[in-house]
Amino acid sequence: MLTVGDSYLLTRFLRRVHSYPPLRGHFPETSLSPELRSHVALLRAVDLGFALVLAPVWAPLLLLGAAAAVLMQGVPIFYRAERLGRNGAVFQMLKVRSMVRNAERLGPAVSASDDPRITRIGGLLRRTKVDELPQFLHVLSGRMSIVGPRPEAPAYLRYYTPEGLRALQAKPGITGYGTLYFFSAERGIPSADFETRYIREFLPTKLLLDERCRLDLQARPFRTTVLLLVLTIAAVLRRGSARFSPAQLEARFLR
Repeated sequence: MLTVGDSYLLTRFLRRVHSYPPLRGHFPETSLSPELRSHVALLRAVDLGFALVLAPVWAPLLLLGAAAAVLMQGVPIFYRAERLGRNGAVFQMLKVRSMVRNAERLGPAVSASDDPRITRIGGLLRRTKVDELPQFLHVLSGRMSIVGPRPEAPAYLRYYTPEGLRALQAKPGITGYGTLYFFSAERGIPSADFETRYIREFLPTKLLLDERCRLDLQARPFRTTVLLLVLTIAAVLRRGSARFSPAQLEARFLR
């Protein structure tokens, strides 16, 4: 839960977000100025470059994770999660399946670490983030970015703030400010209460961070991608023990 100090720092960290005009309707307009088109092209080049350079790392890990999943929990290997993409378009986001079959019919779209739907091997895949590696395929196809707003299930669109709606102008990412800030947010929260607390406590802050991520990617795509990749890898190696505060994010990214 955010402390008073965290809330104050987060307000400072995101002070430029509120200077942007509100959207018309639910989603942003898709027309881009020539300057924004150049930013989009640059970010696409950064995404492709990093995805291909890192392929010798993520591709073998993905194959190992998929093999372990099919041996210990059977098929299907992958789970297709409905998520909000750029401009609010719904797409099927791939993950290595970490829950029982038909888990979406047995509970909410978000889950705590003690969710009974998570399989034994699924818990390991989640802790190491191997279940997220299929999303590099979305990066190669252009559906996602390596760094960007973390996509939400369409069911949570009703809870979106103006900042969250503006963040939909960007492609969703595998990692981002919100991902780092809430890297281990589900730990210690009973699964029965997690969705309610996620909507009330976590989602509004995550949407603010998503919008700030979009703005920073637009201003400096290469630097933002490199730093977030490094910190995400560090958090995985530390098994999620790192919790990134707004002050830390500001110090690391915005100087």
